[in-house]
Amino acid sequence: MLLSNKNIVIFGGSGAIGSAVAGACLAEGARVFIGGRDAGRLAAAACALDAGQGTLETFVVDTKQPDLVGRTVAGIAAGVDEIDVVMDATSVPHDQGTPIDALDVDTFMVPVDGVLASLFNTTKAALPHMGKTRQGLVLTLTTPGGRTAVPGHLGNSVASAGVEAFTRVLAAELGSRNIRAICLGPHALADAPKAGSYTTKLFAPKAAAMGMTVDEWLGAAAGTTMLGRLPTLKDVAQTAVFLMSDRARAMTAAYVNLTSGMIAD
Repeated sequence: MLLSNKNIVIFGGSGAIGSAVAGACLAEGARVFIGGRDAGRLAAAACALDAGQGTLETFVVDTKQPDLVGRTVAGIAAGVDEIDVVMDATSVPHDQGTPIDALDVDTFMVPVDGVLASLFNTTKAALPHMGKTRQGLVLTLTTPGGRTAVPGHLGNSVASAGVEAFTRVLAAELGSRNIRAICLGPHALADAPKAGSYTTKLFAPKAAAMGMTVDEWLGAAAGTTMLGRLPTLKDVAQTAVFLMSDRARAMTAAYVNLTSGMIAD
């Protein structure tokens, strides 16, 4: 059990990535708390998870409301000795494919404000309850957009690069407090659409513009990677478990490339 006795809080836990990571953490003996905006979707995600050797609890929260996030995390912390890991997997539907000439500033800022404000709020709320007697971890999620230059992806790319910068600076601030910060960067996930991910709607216009279905578009994307395939939800979940475990205790300020080789460090 890599995560025995660890308390893990996952925001966006009802989404494809959040629930996959939660399931992997439960299998490794963790006490997992998953949160989301939609109580019904959250309950459905919880019912689909096997607690295994761990325990699972849910909470409803809107990560855009810092006071609510703070109270919610404090309530979780009151019932455990400390929080070991906080992960924000909150999804922010946004535009991809529109060039700047046709883009307005509000649309551009949707992923920038949405992703970074959520990450700031959830991280700040969790930090007072971390690193007391055990090493803590802030695990962030980004996309290849932060390291690539694809036309029409201004908002996504700026937000993704911002998550990486946030993680690096956070690691520098928190090292002396026994808290690590690591950024996990997967590519488009081969099986995420079938798991109900919002990326189905995100990828559909791109696929249609090329005369493809979403599955065909994902297949073409796989051909651009060094390994000739896309990562899966299981890949993300198992990598996250390793990063959360004590086996990764010397890793911080790191970007973990889980793109199957779309980009190279």
